[in-house]
Amino acid sequence: MYPELKPAIVCGALNPAVDKRLHVPKLSIGSVQRASMQESTPGGKGLNVSRAAASLGVQVKAAGFLGGENGEWIQSALYESRIGQEWLYVSGLTRMCLNIIDDSSGISTEILESGPEVKAEEALEFIGRWKALSEEGGWMTLSGSLPKGLKDNYYAELIAVSRSEGAVTVLDTSGTALIKGIEAGPHTVKPNEEEFRQWTGADPRNKAAVQQLASELALKGVKVLIVSLGKEGCIAATGDGELWRAVPPAVDAVNAVGSGDCFVAGWTVANARGFDIAQSLRLATAAGAANAISSSTGKISLADTAKLSALTTVERW
Repeated sequence: MYPELKPAIVCGALNPAVDKRLHVPKLSIGSVQRASMQESTPGGKGLNVSRAAASLGVQVKAAGFLGGENGEWIQSALYESRIGQEWLYVSGLTRMCLNIIDDSSGISTEILESGPEVKAEEALEFIGRWKALSEEGGWMTLSGSLPKGLKDNYYAELIAVSRSEGAVTVLDTSGTALIKGIEAGPHTVKPNEEEFRQWTGADPRNKAAVQQLASELALKGVKVLIVSLGKEGCIAATGDGELWRAVPPAVDAVNAVGSGDCFVAGWTVANARGFDIAQSLRLATAAGAANAISSSTGKISLADTAKLSALTTVERW
């Protein structure tokens, strides 16, 4: 299905977590319950992207901040995977995120810790490490929230460093970190529907509104705007007016948490392999759907992704 070329992708995982998933037969608030199944994995959006990209057959390196026993557990767990690592250890404890899944309804309830605070000198040291990881023509991802202690423009600083070395960045975050990150000109940004509405006051299904935002972002160096629409797929736009719509096949979702991260992984892998925009959207959308039918977050099957890719609709819009 894919060429033999295996480019390295660097995935920024600045605020990783130990992701613990507990399945309960039926969630009842205020009562003692026993989990029917439990699983812990290295998580956070950046590591979800890393794991999914590795599942698609590329060499991946995760880079970010770790702290304490939870950080040591993540590093140890990743040694067993295909994911390379570049961590800066900080004081404090890497966060734990709890996902409680009600098996009777399929509804997930997430409780997210905030994680350790990064000091100014640690933030500066990591910028140097990020620069060393940035290579001409390389693809890099920055995903999720910023740890405490980092300024809102920290992603922008990392993107600027990557661009100075000739690397290309995909940015998937929200709020002020997204707004400021865009100023540094990442290749791709991926707001969701709610974020698009907050930006523009318009529905992302409005072609003119999507084209208008894409053209504004192009002035800052953004090549592709992708608006994720959950199970409806996504809308993509380039600064020169191209519009695309990708729709995945209907699936029986088991755990949709992390599907957006798998989309980012698929998009980045496809672009790193030289796929065109239609092929890249197809792989990205299929990867997101593959995550939804998996009980594990950010761990997708190459066979499932290939099957769903063939059933994904991608067309000019």
